[in-house]
This record gives sequence, structure tokens and C-alpha cells, in this order.
Amino acid sequence: MKLNFFFTKKKPEHFLALDIGAETVKTLVFRKEGQKKIILCQTLEYFEEPELFENLDFPEEILEKTISRVIDQIPKIVKLKPKNIFLGLPTNILIAKIVSQNFERKTPKEPISQSENKKIGEEIFRCVRNKITQEFSQKTGLLPQDFHFSNFKILETKIDGYEVPSILNLSGQNLEFKVLAVFLSRFQLEKIERICQNLNLKILKIVHPAENLDYLFPNEKINAVYLDIGGKITNIFLVEKGKLTGISQFKQGGINFTEKIYRQLGISFFEARILKENYSQSLLSEKVQKRVKEIFSDVLQSWFENLKENLKNFPQKLLPANFFLFGGGSLLPDISEILENGDWANLTFISKPKIEIIYPQKLKDVKDKNQILKGPQDIPLILLFYE
Repeated sequence: MKLNFFFTKKKPEHFLALDIGAETVKTLVFRKEGQKKIILCQTLEYFEEPELFENLDFPEEILEKTISRVIDQIPKIVKLKPKNIFLGLPTNILIAKIVSQNFERKTPKEPISQSENKKIGEEIFRCVRNKITQEFSQKTGLLPQDFHFSNFKILETKIDGYEVPSILNLSGQNLEFKVLAVFLSRFQLEKIERICQNLNLKILKIVHPAENLDYLFPNEKINAVYLDIGGKITNIFLVEKGKLTGISQFKQGGINFTEKIYRQLGISFFEARILKENYSQSLLSEKVQKRVKEIFSDVLQSWFENLKENLKNFPQKLLPANFFLFGGGSLLPDISEILENGDWANLTFISKPKIEIIYPQKLKDVKDKNQILKGPQDIPLILLFYE
């Protein structure tokens, strides 16, 4: 009998994180080595029309062309063209919501078996789905069956008032759950799926930033407000003892600052974007830096007022002092300044707000030896696969 000691080495599998934002499509090519994610290359393409996702009926052709252009850049850099993608969408398209749901057991003295645990989970998710579809049907005019749920995630579980990591093998009557639900309209999903099919891309998972937020600081029971400051939307995530407890958003972001420059100075949108980026890096003369800061002042104040209004709407009256910022808009120094020194009247924090911008270099298990990742604007991309 012959023994063959020569084995074909398995080729490493490459993946693509594809993030569709308000003004750009970004990609990140990576491979997995155990828990590590090895970054291989990044590409970016701006939309010709920044208003692409202003409503539900976004133009399919423009999006497909932009994705095609950004994908076509990849083989020129790494001689790869990954087909398996982790997909991110604008958060006014892919929506995340936290819902509370209770369940009363008929046999409280009996421990919860595997099969009962499964049935309870299915019933909880069914109730959460119904609550959300009813609420958003009224808001959008869509029918309940027109929503697609990409994920349900239990954030907190209690039995008879006591928090537990799992209900399996425990007894009790009154169960309380907090569930993160991620969903979008089926019409939007079908458009995205058609585009991916046309470009020979396979969607492994559609991911909202809220789903993987806890991986940024694993094993830490952190209290913080996370701000994802994108192009058109600022997402707010409230985290208490390491658990996501609140989600909110408002329609303001980095593009609003760019728009103010090009309207005020009469330059092109492209030139305004470059000027804003140079300002963020303090590359302008002292006189021009001061002038841009003045131009930004009313947009900044409006952004700050919107943030405060959203924080007031959280049920928690004592807010964490830690602010963790990511997304392209977080690069504006004015944002950190107003968070640290602004007037927080009618809001109470544990202590004076402390601001930290999250950089990819701080993340465990992300290996970027070629320094491809540039800054906090890359965190939303990493959150698509960082688990």
C-alpha cells in the first residue's frame, strides 16, 4: 500500500468588504488566518451624484456603475478579484432597531429544555418582527411582507427580573428580552441582489455597524456613546456595561460641511471636499484655517443641537462620559472640540465628556503590515467582518 505524503495546500480564501455610503463606495480585500484578518488592499470610488440615497427609489444603474468601477481597481493592485462579500449599506436603507419583548411561561417550575429554548426564541423574533413591520408600514406605506430581516440578535435576557446569559436549563415564569433587529425593504434588497448578480458577486452577509460594535472593545464592560459620523447621517450608539442599549440617528454628516464650503466660496464640490480634508489635517495657512472654521460654525452648531436632541430622547438620564468617534466626519477637529467644550445644558454625564477617535491600528486581530488602512473613516468597513 502506498501512502501519499504530498498534500495539495489549500489556497487561502479571500473576501471583500463592500461598504456603500452616502457619497462613496469603498472596498477592503482581506483573507482570514484563524482569528486574524490580513488586509490586502483598499479601493474607493465617489458617486457622481451625492444625493443617490435620499429616497427609497435609488437609481440602480448609477450604483451598479460605481460598484463596478471600484471592483475593477482591485486586480490592478493585488491580482485578485474576490467574489464573496460582506456588504454594508447606508443606515437609512439598512435599519437597526432595539425592541423589548416579554414572554410568560406556562410551566415556570420546569427547567427550559433545548426545544423550548428554540420555540421561545422563534416566538420572540416573530413578535419583534410584527412590531417593527407595523411601525414602519405606517411610516413608509410599505406592506408588512415588504420588509426583509437580515438579523436578529438578543442583547439582554432576564428571568423573573434577574439578568442571565442564557435561559437554557433555567426555570422561571416571566422572561424579558432586548433584541436588535436589522432590516430593509425587499425592493431595495432585490435591487442590491440584482447588481451583485450582474457583477458576479456573492453576498455572504449584509451587516449594520450596530451588529459588531461590541467587537471594538472585546471583554470590556465599557460605558460609552459611539458616534459614526458618515457623509449624510450621524449614527448614535449608546453602550452600557459593554452592551448596546440605544440606537438613534440624524441626517447630518461630513457632506453638510463640504456643501457649506462650496456654497460659501463658490468653488466646485470636488474642490470643497479637498479643502475640507486639508483643513482637517491642518495643512492650510493659519488665515485660511481660521476662515474655514468660521464657515463651519453654524453647520457645526446645528449638528451639535441635533446630537443633543437625540441623546435627550434616550431613556437613560445619566449618560456615559466616553465618546468614541469613527467614520469620515470624525476627522473634523471641530467635532471633537464641540463635544469636549460645548454647552451640554439639560444633559447629565457621569463626568466631563472625554473624546477618543477610533483608529484601525487599535483593533485586535486586524493585521495591516502595508498600512493600507488610513483612519477612522475605515472603521465602518472593518465592522462589516470584524467578529
